[in-house]
Amino acid sequence: MNKVFSYFLLAVVPASVMFGCTSKQEVAFKHIGNPLIRHMYTADPSARVFDGKLYLYTSHDRDDTDQNAHFDMTDWHVFSTNNLTDWVDHGAFFSLDDVAWASKQAWAPDAVMRNGKYYFYYPIEQSMIGVAVSDSPVAGFKDPLGKPLIDNTGNKQTVGREPIDPAILIDDDGQAYMFFGCRDARVVKLKDNMIELDGEIQPVQINGIDQFTEKIGGGWYGEGPWVFKRGQYYYYMYSNGWEKDTTLVYAMAKNPMGPFDYIGEVMTPVGAGTSHGSITEFKGKWYVFYHSKLLSNQGKQRSVHFDEIFFDKNGKIIPLQYKH
Repeated sequence: MNKVFSYFLLAVVPASVMFGCTSKQEVAFKHIGNPLIRHMYTADPSARVFDGKLYLYTSHDRDDTDQNAHFDMTDWHVFSTNNLTDWVDHGAFFSLDDVAWASKQAWAPDAVMRNGKYYFYYPIEQSMIGVAVSDSPVAGFKDPLGKPLIDNTGNKQTVGREPIDPAILIDDDGQAYMFFGCRDARVVKLKDNMIELDGEIQPVQINGIDQFTEKIGGGWYGEGPWVFKRGQYYYYMYSNGWEKDTTLVYAMAKNPMGPFDYIGEVMTPVGAGTSHGSITEFKGKWYVFYHSKLLSNQGKQRSVHFDEIFFDKNGKIIPLQYKH
């Protein structure tokens, strides 16, 4: 057993003991400080609130990950909580085995609820994004299309070089949007059924980043978009690269399609090599979820954290000072 995990598993008990669950996959644990998840490696957290309960969808860095392989990940996990202290890991609820049209690179996901159903969006093979649907937020997801929702085969100029990292926004008028892309920021509207595109894929315009270049940081767009609304503003968060001093940054707009104006850092760098996260409101407070390599010291065996964040009187994020 991994030495780090053998210590922290003392805080974990079977969900069947704590909550009367019967699934052998489920594991209950308590938040005892960052990292939040210590019994396995997780990354790319997408935090969603459904019916007053917070669900956290993550990618999964394996214990036997080859550090020389390119993020060889095979399934996704979902966690839930009513209070941010008591959590349940509902297990690997969806995997590459559930996708007939792809076979590798199960990377950063997202999920939303609409019309009583749950929609799970996942990137595969650095070139495609799929969608699965279920009546439950933690199990039973099926691929209704039998093919990708997004595919850049033969159309990289429009779709982007790497259509990964889907992030869904449903605005106040009920219009759904999918943001995605590595190096090439893209957005497309979705139809009400959430499994079809509604119009053309468009580039995301971020004003004020022209002076930044790759691996320099600042406002350069790398990957990992996340969009949420607070007050009159839409916040467009993303990663500005893959170096030890890169991090999550953001831009703001009054329209979900932009153009967005670059503001600055969401948080100081964690030194994980990758940055990917989400921001959500839960019970009247705002939280940022992100990952680090704190437990493993390996960039391909990451661990999810979360912290409360705050905004100034103008709606700007007060940058979180990362501590461990």
